[in-house]
Amino acid sequence: DLGSELFVKRGTSHELTDVGRELHKFIQTLEDMSSEFKKQVDETSNAVAGTVRYALPPSCLFSPHFPMLLEKRRKHEELELKVELIPSDDVLKLVENRTFDFGFVTEEVAHPALKYQVFCEEEYILVSSNRSTLEGLSSDTLLQQRYIHYPGMGHYFNLWRQHFYPECAKITDRSLYHSGDINTIDGAIKMVTGALGISVFPRHCVQEQLDTGRLYEAPSCGKPPLLNPIHIVQCTKPEQPKRVNTVINWFFDMHPEYADQRAAQNSSL
Repeated sequence: DLGSELFVKRGTSHELTDVGRELHKFIQTLEDMSSEFKKQVDETSNAVAGTVRYALPPSCLFSPHFPMLLEKRRKHEELELKVELIPSDDVLKLVENRTFDFGFVTEEVAHPALKYQVFCEEEYILVSSNRSTLEGLSSDTLLQQRYIHYPGMGHYFNLWRQHFYPECAKITDRSLYHSGDINTIDGAIKMVTGALGISVFPRHCVQEQLDTGRLYEAPSCGKPPLLNPIHIVQCTKPEQPKRVNTVINWFFDMHPEYADQRAAQNSSL
């Protein structure tokens, strides 16, 4: 329609022409205007209605946060929730391409199109159904163990190893022998409880098994608990509609102790 080339091929990549760059600016202007208009319309309505789409790692369902959210949702019948359980790495991709409005991640990866706000912290522990296995654990015996793998376990293990065995810098999740591999965290918990191997989990996921003596946690060796921040990630632009911000704020209200940290993160954007 413009009668001009928008991009030219440069080797294996493509480069915008001058006309292409002007069209890109024009599209961005239209998107900003559309976003601002939607925001103004949204703010004129008191109703929280429509669909809110978010993604989170499966371990989050073991926490009390999801039932607390559903309780708040009951007061807004016109609000629909679309929730998907996927590994943390995939959450970033789907939020970036706007498949989801926001998501929960266990790791903050710098990206110009994404912003992070701390939601809470979770503790990671190594557990086994055999207490003696953990009592004999050392930097020399880490690689002699049989591990149960599931989506996200690699990241948890790497954090755990760095915290409790920093001297074993060359040992990562790729170094481990997996005696079991399953695609769900609840299945992995059953495998460990059934003595097929050991694994690293968020504490809240296995607290019931610890309380009943079906699982045991590795000794801390005098070190503090391994706490990792969980972030809510969303796109920096455009501005979120009221319904999305409302749901995000419901989550933030569950952990007001991080309000100052979130304010600092917002001021740095």
